[in-house]
Amino acid sequence: MNGVDLPPSPPSLPIIGHLHYLLFSFIHHKTFQLHTCLHTLSSKYGPLLHLNLYFFPVILVSSAPEAYQIFMTHDVNVSSRNIPTKEGYLLFDTSGFVMAPYGEYYKFMKKLIVTNMFGPQALEHSRSIHADELERLYWNLVDKANKKESVDIKKEAMELIGNIICRMSFGRRFTEKIGEADSVQGLVIKSSGSKKKRVLEILLFRQLEKLRISRFKKDITGVFKKLDELLEKILLKHKEKPNMNGYTDMMDVLLAVYEDENAEYKITKNHINAFFVELIFGGIDTNVNTLQWTMAEIIGNPIILERLREEIDSVVGKSRLIQETDLPNLPYLQDVIKEVLRLNSPVPLILREFQQGWQEENRNEKAMKFLPFSGGRRGCPASKLSYMVLGTTIGMMVQCFEWKIIGEKVNMDDQYKGLNKAMAHSLTLTPVTRLSNLELKTPRDRIIPASLNGGVAVTAIHEVCLVVAAALDHRYDDEGNKWLRSKQTHGIDLPPSPPSLPIIGHLHYLLLAFLNHKSFLLHKSLHTLSSKYGPLLHLQFFFFPAILVSSAPVAYEIFTTQDVNISSRSLFLDTSGFFTAPYGEYFKFMKKLIVTNMFGPQALEQSRSIRADELERSYRNLVDKAKKKESVNIKKGALELVGNIVCRMSFGRRFAEEIGEADSVQGLVIKLNGTKKKKILEMMLFRQLEKLGISIFTKDITGVFKKLNELLEKILLEHKEKPNMDGYTDMMDVLLAVYEDENADYKITKNHINAFFIELIYGGIDTTVNTIQWTMAEITHKPIIIERLREEIDSIVGKSRLIQETDLPNLPYLQAVIKEVLRLHPPVPLILREFQQGCKIGGFFVPEKTRLLINLYAVMRDPDFWEDPLEFKPERFLTSSRSGQEEERNEQAMKYLPFSGGRRGCPASKLSYMVLGTTIGMMVQCFEWRIIGEKVNMDERYRCLIKTMGHPLTLTPVTRLSNLELKTSFVTETRLYVFVEKTDRIIPASLNGGDGRRNHPRGLPCRCSSAHRYDVKETSGYVR
Repeated sequence: MNGVDLPPSPPSLPIIGHLHYLLFSFIHHKTFQLHTCLHTLSSKYGPLLHLNLYFFPVILVSSAPEAYQIFMTHDVNVSSRNIPTKEGYLLFDTSGFVMAPYGEYYKFMKKLIVTNMFGPQALEHSRSIHADELERLYWNLVDKANKKESVDIKKEAMELIGNIICRMSFGRRFTEKIGEADSVQGLVIKSSGSKKKRVLEILLFRQLEKLRISRFKKDITGVFKKLDELLEKILLKHKEKPNMNGYTDMMDVLLAVYEDENAEYKITKNHINAFFVELIFGGIDTNVNTLQWTMAEIIGNPIILERLREEIDSVVGKSRLIQETDLPNLPYLQDVIKEVLRLNSPVPLILREFQQGWQEENRNEKAMKFLPFSGGRRGCPASKLSYMVLGTTIGMMVQCFEWKIIGEKVNMDDQYKGLNKAMAHSLTLTPVTRLSNLELKTPRDRIIPASLNGGVAVTAIHEVCLVVAAALDHRYDDEGNKWLRSKQTHGIDLPPSPPSLPIIGHLHYLLLAFLNHKSFLLHKSLHTLSSKYGPLLHLQFFFFPAILVSSAPVAYEIFTTQDVNISSRSLFLDTSGFFTAPYGEYFKFMKKLIVTNMFGPQALEQSRSIRADELERSYRNLVDKAKKKESVNIKKGALELVGNIVCRMSFGRRFAEEIGEADSVQGLVIKLNGTKKKKILEMMLFRQLEKLGISIFTKDITGVFKKLNELLEKILLEHKEKPNMDGYTDMMDVLLAVYEDENADYKITKNHINAFFIELIYGGIDTTVNTIQWTMAEITHKPIIIERLREEIDSIVGKSRLIQETDLPNLPYLQAVIKEVLRLHPPVPLILREFQQGCKIGGFFVPEKTRLLINLYAVMRDPDFWEDPLEFKPERFLTSSRSGQEEERNEQAMKYLPFSGGRRGCPASKLSYMVLGTTIGMMVQCFEWRIIGEKVNMDERYRCLIKTMGHPLTLTPVTRLSNLELKTSFVTETRLYVFVEKTDRIIPASLNGGDGRRNHPRGLPCRCSSAHRYDVKETSGYVR
């Protein structure tokens, strides 16, 4: 970029980039330890890193020299936070000061705030307020000490700081006697709860804005109206009532500017409201947390506590309370507070945005190594007030009291609340009065009761806070206690839900499948989830819901009562195909067409010779390998066999190697499989990514589909021109006839035809190929099973001919072996559907448009329905091994669903059983198999929705039966030169190379119109 490299970047994941490093802080801790997680990341990869959170870039800075360079040379460039920009964000609205872009409004407001609230003169003017509230806290602690009661440091600090800030802002106190201190404390707790959810939204705001997603949009829509009404009430009361503090507070200043027609910047009431909301929500937490951390640190260090007391006693004495004017003379107290801020920065992450590009320059030796309140022109303007409040409060608590720890030691665990670092457990200590007879400006009996202090206005603010808090986070009660809400729709609870994360919901359970395994084992991850939380779960992936089903009874209920309701997948990118089309007229028309002409009993009977031809071809290839003592890649051989069968039944042409297209199709399938690894999340999050305009396939798969379309178009044209060698009407014939029929029940297009065959190649081959691999892997290292299979086949088929499809009904053990493989290794372990309408499942309500995930992997390993579910036991499928009653019960429970279920179940299941039965039968009947190495590697991987072996299975065949009676004779190692004059003479397929058709997709005779020399290098070709 501009000839300069980006900063180094850690390893990333598809789609989410480096988001998983943030998620680790959720997964590995009880709370959101983002700062710790990023520290670990920078310690490993460097102090300056380039990260991607989804599709927007972030620079992570973790060292003082880089921070110094940025603040010294790019302060204006990084002075805009520019995170959210829309209305609807009470705490992150550009109407407020904190989140405003760096510009005229921000500079005007900063000047106003510093001059009238946080500047030296303003702080001097409000010093009496700080002193009043400090004395109030002192008396509260004395009262606790006299009663020998423990003190919640956080609660007391909340009241102190809340009163100081609100009196400086509104001229009114938030006091405990009318409940406002508790309310503010509850409010901050609740707002902190919402911060846990909002951190990722802040980081991913632009993407979520494009998605039109907001954590607040649903919860807070009606809040602004009520908030405006209540703050308007406060404004009116503020005008009517005199200020008890005798000075101009911030509300006075902002109202004067608001009413000034000649002000430098015309502010609105929304600006005023937003500023005070930010002050309440953001200005209290940081100081409260630092007070807690300071007391926690010094209580656990008696030497430091004693040295503090000595310094304070020597400077302040023991007859009066510490004052702000004493702080410059108390350097050790200042150092303690700075050290606490260094170790426990209240806001450990600074979030900014580069408005222009930045190039790292040579590091400056000078470094900004102490930045507790951020840095540059966007640094916290209230830092001086914070130092004053922290200094006097800690000074008073050390000066006037001894402190006893409850328990053995202070719990120093921390947690991350929004962008604030807080103690995980409120600090509770017991005070013992050390100095009691102090000279105070305000005697105890003259402290103004809270009930008389601006009661109406305070109550209104309290109500505002409660409304805002309730809107931001409805998972906390009035006391700020967390609870798991009872999700109800139509008066019925949704299914139970595991713990979720902000923004992404339960997506981390899917990501763990990436992080914990070499490949994407989604079905196992979801199986673990259901084993822990239950067989019927309600999940959230970002902001769309899903139902996870992992038990046979629930699956049975869904397929028997909601079959039509869940018959739409609505997951893939294109609905022109049959397999991904919504359930409707097109799907029903195509299913009838496909079943009748390709997968139905009559169609399968008609195409039987094709499968027999390809089985014999596969047999010949294995015999050849055995003679040469070569090993066999089972997947490659199965891919050629299944691919040829499917394509001959579809196009009337073989995708065989001798005409060069087997390699291209196989290459396409491999490339498509590569994209499947990335496609799963896009399928799950399609609606959101579509709104973003993001597609994982844009770069990777566009060229593959273009090539497939070109190939299919060529086959379609040649299919019209040439006769079909197999002597029956294939699927291409059927679809072309419908395409050309003006009176067809449904008018299909060429796009429909192409999409159907792409789906067939994309999904129809892999499943059977993988099952062949899994079957051979299971039986080759189980001699008893393979021997029993051979005995059964030899007794039924004999040793003089090859196994045929008509033999399969008489081979129950072979069928049982294949069923057991499909049970343990379902080719598509997850069924993905969508509820079109709301319904009731298992006593729970499922809303409309909820995604349905049925985990067949879990269903077919359910210990409640399968004895020894993890063991490979084909005998369980032999009807003689169980009573008829038990069989009926198990079938009704739909515990066996290798090809899905209902009207969207795989229409090619019968064909699959035939191909699997004859292929495995032939391989067992005709060959012994030797394992390469000690044992078969049974690791698995997840390719899109298909479960496959992690490593291709390679075995060495040894011929067992070679002199079999075959229907097709073969030519082997043929090299023949033919000179053909211009004629219409027919050339055999094995000699086919003329007229530019050396790689003819049909693999069948062609007509030559010119003289050629044919060099046939076939290793095997058939002749009828």
